Amino acid sequence: MHKKKLSSLDRLYYIPMNNHKWFFQHRLSAIAVLLLVSMNNKKTYSATAQQSLLLLGDDKFDYSANNPLPSAAAAAASASSKCALLNLVVDETDSMKQQTEWLKQRAIPQLVKRLHSGNDGYYHYDYDLVFVCGNGFGKTGSRRSDEETLLYRFMGCTIANANGTLQDDSVAAWDHSAKKPQDGWLAMRNAMEHVPAEIEGIDLLATCQQKLDRTLILLTDNDRDDETKSLTLEGLKNLISQNGYILDAIVKTEIDDDLDNFALKISDSSGDQNTIFTADGNGGWTTQSRNEAFVNFVDGYKDTPEDYIPFVVESRGMVWNGKSLEHGIRENPSLLESFTNHFVQQKVDQLSKSQATGDPHITTWKNEHFEYHGQCDLVMMKDPNFADGLGLDVHIRTKIVRYWSYIKSVAIRIGNDILEIEGSADTDDSEAHYWINYEYQGELESVAGFPVTQTLPSVYKRRYTIDLSSKYYGNQISIHIFNEFVSVAFGGGKEAFGNTVGLLGDFDTGKTLARDGVTVMHDFTDLGDEWQVLASEPNIFHEMSEPQFPNQCIHPEDPNGDRKRRLLEADISLEQAEEACAILKDPLFIKDCTFDVMATQDLAMVGAY
Repeated sequence: MHKKKLSSLDRLYYIPMNNHKWFFQHRLSAIAVLLLVSMNNKKTYSATAQQSLLLLGDDKFDYSANNPLPSAAAAAASASSKCALLNLVVDETDSMKQQTEWLKQRAIPQLVKRLHSGNDGYYHYDYDLVFVCGNGFGKTGSRRSDEETLLYRFMGCTIANANGTLQDDSVAAWDHSAKKPQDGWLAMRNAMEHVPAEIEGIDLLATCQQKLDRTLILLTDNDRDDETKSLTLEGLKNLISQNGYILDAIVKTEIDDDLDNFALKISDSSGDQNTIFTADGNGGWTTQSRNEAFVNFVDGYKDTPEDYIPFVVESRGMVWNGKSLEHGIRENPSLLESFTNHFVQQKVDQLSKSQATGDPHITTWKNEHFEYHGQCDLVMMKDPNFADGLGLDVHIRTKIVRYWSYIKSVAIRIGNDILEIEGSADTDDSEAHYWINYEYQGELESVAGFPVTQTLPSVYKRRYTIDLSSKYYGNQISIHIFNEFVSVAFGGGKEAFGNTVGLLGDFDTGKTLARDGVTVMHDFTDLGDEWQVLASEPNIFHEMSEPQFPNQCIHPEDPNGDRKRRLLEADISLEQAEEACAILKDPLFIKDCTFDVMATQDLAMVGAY
């Protein structure tokens, strides 16, 4: 027999045979391939053999298992683990050494520690398990021979410890010996395909029944070399979304000709409501809107903007300026600190989804914040086709206190069941205040078949979780009570919430749309009034409260003047409020918290976050 030259398909699926991590996690498939190799005693493998390597056995993570649990297991899902998967796709050329070290030594450890944290910042993260998968791409081996060429390599997956370290460092042992061509599209696709069903002996679907949040991080300083003609941008972008990943691309771009502009969130390709993140010189950042198409103010290395930026348009992900990262590493520590701090916070917030809290601070699907000061019943979200036609309505009831308002109660309808929850201003009152189908403190086990759990972190706090996993794997609705203040958070993806409308905006674009689904509303008082519950919509609270449509929402008189007066009379200073809220890290959350502390004159309001 003569030696067969590797085809392009062979090269795409070739996996290094000396990778012990891969062998452990894919041992059945590895044995099958070794048998094929021993039969022809060659180092080259046919496409058939390599496809067998990928497909033999049941050791690949099943992305299609959005509802993997039998009914009994689904009911017990609240007792299972909350997990996150960080899938890292790194360009292994020599020019990427410093950026890769930043990812390994700073970004990932900080991100892992934040995810494991029990009560750090605006969200209660409390991840039980964080998994990390490593992938490298670029041409390796002899330039004169296709036989040893690797365009991609899977380096394995491991568990990240609460202190930020990895149980197996080899999954992040990028060696930077690669050359061109560099096909980042291929690498992202293969990175998703190679996630095993078990990592370090832990079955992902069986263990992570409560939640398995997934993020894909691409790091490269080159544009894409197309070595996979079968891949299309639209097809790969859809695959990333279908597999439940949020992609952040750290690529060689320049945002508005300023290296201090280190990140960009793109609402849509036409340019409406884009947000630029700019380093402030002190390790923090500021934001500015840029309402025009990103191609008008974003440049990059060769075809980088065209190759990679479209993947994050109209998604929860962002594009990060690789040139800013490189400049920060080499000569601007403050810029690097801003880049790192925001990268970590953004990734955690992406996994935590949307919510409303406090003096209604609404966080849209794109993690943009706005306030609504008014009193009425509001449509936070609705979808008549939710869960195969059961339908979903989430209404919040706000109440004015002087110049500010807060969420007094929330009512959630799924199918024929309604759960209403409110807080209590009485600090001695630790009872649960809820109505299930209008019955006060009725038996509460589920809403429309979705399990409901209650936890009591402290006498002032109570938490309710509606687990949607039996229909939408890993998705949930959480209600948090802090004294009389109610907040609502939605953890999930497009499958569950992609068709919702309301105060949270459009799921794909983040646009704050009017009821007509077309008009974008930038005045948030008008937006809130627009989404007042109408007479034609169900009234799902157990009792009526004024105002009700057609009476308009009530607004505070001269809120700015009253606010200034109160600030002058305040016992708690603005500096004290900012200091108390500084533990929240994200400037937008700090701003929300600071306002609430000043409005209530209660430093304990930090606990609501």
